[in-house]
Amino acid sequence: MQGNGVSAEDCRFLTIKKRKQLIIYHLTFDSLLEIERFLRSDPPVNAKSFQHMMSIRADEAFAGPPLDKAIAFCSGGFQEGIEDFFAVAKPLSAVTRQTFKQRKVHTAIVGSRPNVPAYIAGEPKNMYRMTRVVEKKVIRMYMNLSYNRNTTEEQIRRRGALVLNLIEILEQNGYIVDFRVFTASIEYSELFLCEIMLKKPGRRLEVAKVYYPMCGKAFLRRVISRLKESMPFNVNWGMTYGKVASELLIREILKIDSKSIYIGTPQEMGITGGDIRIDADAFLSRIHLDGNIIIPRFFEET
Repeated sequence: MQGNGVSAEDCRFLTIKKRKQLIIYHLTFDSLLEIERFLRSDPPVNAKSFQHMMSIRADEAFAGPPLDKAIAFCSGGFQEGIEDFFAVAKPLSAVTRQTFKQRKVHTAIVGSRPNVPAYIAGEPKNMYRMTRVVEKKVIRMYMNLSYNRNTTEEQIRRRGALVLNLIEILEQNGYIVDFRVFTASIEYSELFLCEIMLKKPGRRLEVAKVYYPMCGKAFLRRVISRLKESMPFNVNWGMTYGKVASELLIREILKIDSKSIYIGTPQEMGITGGDIRIDADAFLSRIHLDGNIIIPRFFEET
């Protein structure tokens, strides 16, 4: 369906606002299912801004499976490369869990159960005691889904695995994670911003679903492109569909303060695709976590 795109009045997910000389088209979705339902309604394409629908015309080598399949992956899950993804994530999780397993139980004079060898040896600290449970706090985490053209699939996969491991680290430290992903691009005086809630506070993370937007190229190059094509832009977005917006501008618009966590491109996060342990330590060093958060060390020089 051709037209000028949906209006803010016709789309409950869209907010249009001005910031200085910039017009911001901000889409907000509470889930991937909401995106699928919206696109299944076949929102009108803004033919004035998009003479060619790259969401359909882009070849599969660049953009992945056709648009219909790409949309269906939002609820049905995306399986391509997921075994490699789990293979990357597994050793990271093993180190993280071992770090906190050692921390949660320690020996003490008074505890909940005996340390039999220490008791037989006559040690004064012959009881096991659990670390004190602290009040949980909510922490918000934002991930920019964009990446450079020269980024490898391995770097993208590793960034996704490292983000999931970071969520595990935060939860082990007593935090409740509010996890959102976004993509933002700019053309002339217009900014497109799509924000998606992937993990609500207190909800369990569904890895098989979040894997798609974090690692599936069809999500960015088919699904997000189709969302752009439905926006009531006033300028020509051409074949490029806009340039990636700067981190500073994104932080200002989304109000990402120092208490929140920002995840940038794989390159910005120090992910090279070399030794996964070095990538993990580099990634965590760029996040500036609270000094009270215990962070596993993945690479130990010998």
